[in-house]
Amino acid sequence: MMKKTISVMLGVILSVALVSAPKLLKAADGGPESRGITVVPPNFELYANPGEGITEKLRVKNESSVQSTFQIVVEDFKAQGEDGGVELVDKEQSNSTFSLAKWIEPDVKTLTLGPGEEKALNFRVNVPKDAEPGGHYASILVSMGGDGNLNTSGASVASRIGSLVLLRVSGNVKEETTVESFTAPKYSEKAPVNFGLRVKNAGNNHVRPKGTIVITDIFGRKVAEVPLNGLNVLPNNTIRKMDTEWKHDGLLANRYTATLVATYGQQNKPLSASVSFIVFPKPLAAATAVGIVVLGLVVVKRDKVKKILHNLTK
Repeated sequence: MMKKTISVMLGVILSVALVSAPKLLKAADGGPESRGITVVPPNFELYANPGEGITEKLRVKNESSVQSTFQIVVEDFKAQGEDGGVELVDKEQSNSTFSLAKWIEPDVKTLTLGPGEEKALNFRVNVPKDAEPGGHYASILVSMGGDGNLNTSGASVASRIGSLVLLRVSGNVKEETTVESFTAPKYSEKAPVNFGLRVKNAGNNHVRPKGTIVITDIFGRKVAEVPLNGLNVLPNNTIRKMDTEWKHDGLLANRYTATLVATYGQQNKPLSASVSFIVFPKPLAAATAVGIVVLGLVVVKRDKVKKILHNLTK
């Protein structure tokens, strides 16, 4: 059996933290009867012991003006790239270490909704007694289309949207996360300044770093402290990028150092890094340069006058 791997960037769920608001997905034709659906919440973060069962529900709303029947599908996922994308993987071919799809049982396989109608979709997570400790990941997908509706090319229109399920199974969980890079623009004329953090998770459970970025000037004085924009990082040597912006309304004219002060995981292990950068307005830089030149000329001229006076008084 050939491996079935479906690569997709789920706009609704690509933060693996992942999204803070539900998204609406519409069919490709975009016409007056185009179909759309909303799924809430966009993600679940669950905890369980081996052998335990968990019951949860998500809400599905038909945003279109026509009655539609939707298919409910559960598939595993893994990280794709460093920007929070996910790759859906058929549960029959998934990595068993992090697989979750086989443990999830939706209460229905299809859902029929009238125009604007909303229903709850219940599902149960049955954790085996011999489940491996650490993270397990799946997405509950609501599929719309593929039921005879055709687009202009004659292909069946099939779109889907879903909710991510991130489950942590208790036990000997490995937490090992490192900073791959921590950067800032070497020179900026003014705020905002963007800090780029890349974090690698070599453990077996997802982590979300939390903490702050402390900013000091050239004299070591604290100028600001910015909350870190921490995002979920999936396990298995996944690298995740997360950007944090420093906004400042006043004048900035100095060489600064940004220091990451953060922790991750259940044991609050430390993460740290630092980067130096310059923020200096160009007009002020030009005026400063002119002032330095003028001051230099004054000093040189003063020295010449002193030399002449010294010669005259010999």
